[in-house]
Amino acid sequence: PKLKINTNSSSSDKEDANEKEGRLSVVQIFSRISKIPAFLCLVGQGVFGGIPWDMMSFCLLLLEWRSFTKEQIVFLQLTSGISGMIGGALGGFLGDHFGSKGPLGRIAVAFTSKVIGTTFFCGYVFFDNYMLVLVCCNLFKLTATWTPAAAIRPLCADLARNPSERAQIVALWMLLEKTSASVFGAPLVGYLTKTMLDKHKNDENEMDPATKAAALSTNLFGLSVLFWGMCCFFWIVMARTLNMKDFAGAEQIVKYQPVKH
Repeated sequence: PKLKINTNSSSSDKEDANEKEGRLSVVQIFSRISKIPAFLCLVGQGVFGGIPWDMMSFCLLLLEWRSFTKEQIVFLQLTSGISGMIGGALGGFLGDHFGSKGPLGRIAVAFTSKVIGTTFFCGYVFFDNYMLVLVCCNLFKLTATWTPAAAIRPLCADLARNPSERAQIVALWMLLEKTSASVFGAPLVGYLTKTMLDKHKNDENEMDPATKAAALSTNLFGLSVLFWGMCCFFWIVMARTLNMKDFAGAEQIVKYQPVKH
């Protein structure tokens, strides 16, 4: 009789190992990932970087106080949405191009996006001329949207062992980001703006729209610079962390490190 050799034993063992990994609890996954400094930096930049985007719900009110017409505001929202879509695709291209030799290129793209985007956001909230606001708003959406496609998603994918773990990581991450944005985002801007306006006049109905716009734009830009500055800080820390042994020990990121014989 002929002997039958089981050639699928190794593949079945790998499948069993993958199934066991997929059965890890959320606490176990978070415990493993939290030991990787790069993941902590990703969470930190996401928590602080997402807050200014929640504040932008006040931008429509700011445009009304700038005495722009409804048609002008609608056109600005339409064009900025298109610029945001183009910016996301551009960010993915830049991330793949500069990140071909390692994650430092992706981090550089994300950091550049924050710096350039903040510059154009300044003109967006402070200019009174509609054409200048239109240009700055579109350039802001074109440059400030690089980060997710250029760095966040690729690095997050590298930190996860399998799709199930990646999904749980993103869920926990989004929970922290949305919670912080809901607390420190629009409510904080509204509170500070109201406090600033109360110092000028007691009767809000008699306030000049230009005064309201100045107070709101000051708070929008000041808080945005603060939180985006913290976001840039975490990107810098991540760039420093990439050369540390803790990050090189991550199973999926080790491919970026040079092999030592």
